[in-house]
Amino acid sequence: MDGEIFCFIHEGGELVKGANGSVEYKGGRNNSMTVNPNVSYDQFVSQVCRELNIEAKEVKCHFTVKFDPSCMLPLHDDASLARMFKFNDMFSRVYLSPRADVDAGLVAPSSALTPVISSNSAHVNTHGNTIVDPPMDISNDRPRIKSCGFLQVCAETTPMDELNSNQFQNTIMGSGQTFQNVSMFRDAVYWMSLAGKFRYYFKKNSPKHITVVCKVDECPWKITCNAVGYTDTVQVYTFRNVHNHSLDDVASFKPLVRSNRASLVIDDAIRSNPDYHPRQICEDFNKQHGMRLSYSQAWHLKEKAKERIYGLPKNYYKLLPWMCERIVQKNSGTIVELTHSSGGRFGQLFIAHAISIQGFTMGCRPVIAIDSSHMSGPYNDALFFATSYDANDSMFPLAIGVMSSENYEDWSWFLENLKKVVGDKEVIIISDRRPALLRSVPEIFGVENHAHCYHHLKEDFTSFLNKNIIRGTTGKENALQLLDSIAYARLEHDYNVRMVELRRFNDALATWVEDNAPEHWAMSKFPKKRWDKMTTNFDELFTIMLRDECHHSIYNFIMEHMAKLGAMLVKQKEESTTWEGFVGPKIKEKVMLNITKGEAYLVNLLTDGVFGVCIGKSIFNVDIMNRTCTCKAWQMLGIPCEHACAALLSTSQNIYDFVEDCYKFPNQELIYCGSFSCIETHDMPTVDNDGVVRDFTGRIFFSLDSPRIKRPLGRPRKKRVESQVMDKRTIYCSQCHKAGHNRKACKKSLS
Repeated sequence: MDGEIFCFIHEGGELVKGANGSVEYKGGRNNSMTVNPNVSYDQFVSQVCRELNIEAKEVKCHFTVKFDPSCMLPLHDDASLARMFKFNDMFSRVYLSPRADVDAGLVAPSSALTPVISSNSAHVNTHGNTIVDPPMDISNDRPRIKSCGFLQVCAETTPMDELNSNQFQNTIMGSGQTFQNVSMFRDAVYWMSLAGKFRYYFKKNSPKHITVVCKVDECPWKITCNAVGYTDTVQVYTFRNVHNHSLDDVASFKPLVRSNRASLVIDDAIRSNPDYHPRQICEDFNKQHGMRLSYSQAWHLKEKAKERIYGLPKNYYKLLPWMCERIVQKNSGTIVELTHSSGGRFGQLFIAHAISIQGFTMGCRPVIAIDSSHMSGPYNDALFFATSYDANDSMFPLAIGVMSSENYEDWSWFLENLKKVVGDKEVIIISDRRPALLRSVPEIFGVENHAHCYHHLKEDFTSFLNKNIIRGTTGKENALQLLDSIAYARLEHDYNVRMVELRRFNDALATWVEDNAPEHWAMSKFPKKRWDKMTTNFDELFTIMLRDECHHSIYNFIMEHMAKLGAMLVKQKEESTTWEGFVGPKIKEKVMLNITKGEAYLVNLLTDGVFGVCIGKSIFNVDIMNRTCTCKAWQMLGIPCEHACAALLSTSQNIYDFVEDCYKFPNQELIYCGSFSCIETHDMPTVDNDGVVRDFTGRIFFSLDSPRIKRPLGRPRKKRVESQVMDKRTIYCSQCHKAGHNRKACKKSLS
């Protein structure tokens, strides 16, 4: 790691979360220094303490990361110091706290500024009886609520720790305590009921006066509060924190589930573990609070917490214009297109990063697979994406798009921008056969360049089998094998032979194949070179790669996509440096397979550079000068086929010299020679309560409103629908040990 990093040092104060979600350090003293990222932990701590003139043994260090400044992580060794430098760009923040008081510097999970209240609050004994109610100064502050997960490493946090009921016992400490508004007072009462495991109700509930009593008859527990003058501030007037419950009362009057307030309990758990599953929430609430939640209730609690952490869904799109501008500034050459309606609502988004454009133009083969999937965020968006192939046949992401639907207009807009990326380069587009693509792809890239995904066609063929024609597993398997032989036949003669076999098997199936445009998916019929790419399987991998991110807001999705894109490109570039020879491991495997097959063939020299390869009664002519074979595999793929390998072995040629350059290491270097940087967000503007986007200087930015179409209510589907032709687990009979059936269905007689 090169260069020095600017480091802010904070000591003696506290982190406070504001109403707009920002985090601010209050009190204490601040300092700064520059530090070399190669220093050790001990050297770093010594330098920090030297700046503040304190003893290193008396303090503990913590740090925050740029993508979540409210989550404080422990800084205690060289590994944590390396993480601090890695996940912060040009500056970092370090917080010092006394070892004896390390748990004091905590952020409150509230929506407003929450300093600690003064120490002259009411004192309560271990039985909950009020000893004294001294007068208190009127304050707009509310008590700080301990957040157990704030000082824990995110990766090591267990949700059980986050839901500890004890942290809510002292949310109301006595009469005279003030709250900014009645909503905060109601939250505090609810948290007390969770800690005490009792149920309450509002005997009087108005903005000026609130009386809360226990649900159990004749229980003396009671809290009242009154408004302070004409302000929104309320002050606790009566605080009788004594309960009189029988065992039956404890069992009958458990706390109620209120999603708006109960979700505050899991805020820290969601911050540290975004994959906190609703079933785990149900278990933790039952163990810690004695509350039995349904799956639906737990899911809604999680959604409320995510909304509070990441902001209101209606504000997700407001920062998009700023983000798009920053992406183009950070990575010159990136193509970003953003459209909106006349009313300022989000319409369409297209992003092709400069490193992807450069890599595709300089080294990728002219084949692009396109597909789309649904995003289960707050709005019913659709994710469009285009991928290509690098020299090792690995996925190379090219562009993404976010649309409000998947209709013809949206696909045409996406493909028109994709055309800008490829320029004058003629490319083959592989896609499924949805009507919008059957119309838009030929219009923009030409009908002869549109290849249909064989995987999706095979699913349509399977549906046709299930609905109309074939019954039974054996018949379906035979029909699918015939379809495979038709699709992968390289020669026109082989295609015709397989079609005759299919017609003999079932005439309706042969008619279906002829009616479904085989010139767009069968190898022998397709007019252009498609490099043996028959499916959009890499698009499925792209969807899996962003499976979790598709459930987030559009702003977070783009940030996370950039992070994953950068990590994937770096990984594949590093892997290419370990290649043994001039080609990657995937290409080498294909060549070795052809060599193994070709070693057993008989080869005859026909003319200069032309060989005849005999396989039984068949003879294939191989021209090593023109790099052709009558089987057409060499021409279609660019890798010597098994017949070509046999001919080259007979002349002691290096077979890898006859592999096309697009598969070789120099080409891989060109693909990954670009640079890529994620955008910096330390100066990112914020969304005010009135919906205006401003930065810290007061500058107002253009913003967009969310689209009108919202996703359906309820829990969205997270698992993709299983493919009809997906490989499934083979069942074996425990009696006859044959595949395809179980013991109950076995026809072998019992001995």
